[in-house]
Amino acid sequence: MNRYKFLLGVLALAVTMLVGCNQPIGSPNNDVYAATRHPESCYVTANIQSGHFDWFQGEQSIQDTFSWFSGSPIRRAYNCYPRDPDRAWPRKNGYCIFTVPHFTTVGGGQATCVCTLYYYQISHSGSASLSVTSWSQTGASWPPASQQDRSSYYWAIANGVVIATDNAHATDSCWYKIPLSTAACAAIAETSFVYQDGDGLFRTGWVYPDSVDGTFTDVTGYDYNHPPFIRVWYDDGQ
Repeated sequence: MNRYKFLLGVLALAVTMLVGCNQPIGSPNNDVYAATRHPESCYVTANIQSGHFDWFQGEQSIQDTFSWFSGSPIRRAYNCYPRDPDRAWPRKNGYCIFTVPHFTTVGGGQATCVCTLYYYQISHSGSASLSVTSWSQTGASWPPASQQDRSSYYWAIANGVVIATDNAHATDSCWYKIPLSTAACAAIAETSFVYQDGDGLFRTGWVYPDSVDGTFTDVTGYDYNHPPFIRVWYDDGQ
């Protein structure tokens, strides 16, 4: 009888372990899901465009110039104007445009999901913290050929809604991850619901919020090895 009970105990333990193996591995924020739930995940990929907009501040605002670099690393940076530490020369804001796939969730466009941004830092100088913003086009044309267009995009990125922050990292050639805000996750879910053909876009800005001279950090863009991506965990109701 004791041997029979022992075998039943081993069987129960095996069943428990099998149920536990259904839990997602590496889910963001160490979330724990009940065994009866089957959360799914998908990837929001950076396969549209990335780069940075640069602001060269003149002695008068009419002398300001803006540059645009596409297909380059996502760079955030700051350099002082020569002999005048109160002016930027240049200040750089990175950007990355993601494509949002369609995924079916409970609640449709009002669904809740958990999103984590992964990025690969390739070089840095100084201590460049990170503020990730969500921005939209402001009537400027794309590609931003004119100074006015470049200025519009630069300030749209700089003044966008902050959706994530990260401290400086001293190690290059390394992956890092940060959770996105609840508002950003809701925007991704709504974009997925509205653009069911998978053509929805999610625009992010990569801003250095401080002004330490000579500081910059580069992250791989969409056309590099190790492009950034966003992993989305959601409930499909199954």
